[in-house]
Amino acid sequence: MDKIFISDLKVECIIGIFDFERVTPQPLFVSIEIEKDLKSAGQTGDLAKTIDYADLSMRVKKYIINRKAKLLEELGVELCDIILKEYAPYSVTVRLNKPKAVADVREVGIQITKTLE
Repeated sequence: MDKIFISDLKVECIIGIFDFERVTPQPLFVSIEIEKDLKSAGQTGDLAKTIDYADLSMRVKKYIINRKAKLLEELGVELCDIILKEYAPYSVTVRLNKPKAVADVREVGIQITKTLE
């Protein structure tokens, strides 16, 4: 299956359960991998036959900033659901990396995969 991906989209946002996390924005890195048949878009050059990754990036970023989620898990599930509903891929994997969540680690986060039902 063909894939579209976005790697490490940086979003400055409110994310977390602790009081200090609810006040000051922090970086969240979002990676998305989408499975979709890209043959028609590749043959025609028609953007309407694929997923506009610039549009997708802005949609995800805006949602995260406005959402101010407490858990990465809830945000990951919601993003998968939005992408499946609005962009209709076969499957989507969302990876959320919250680098300031735990001291002395390079990255920590979650990865969720959902398929179109």
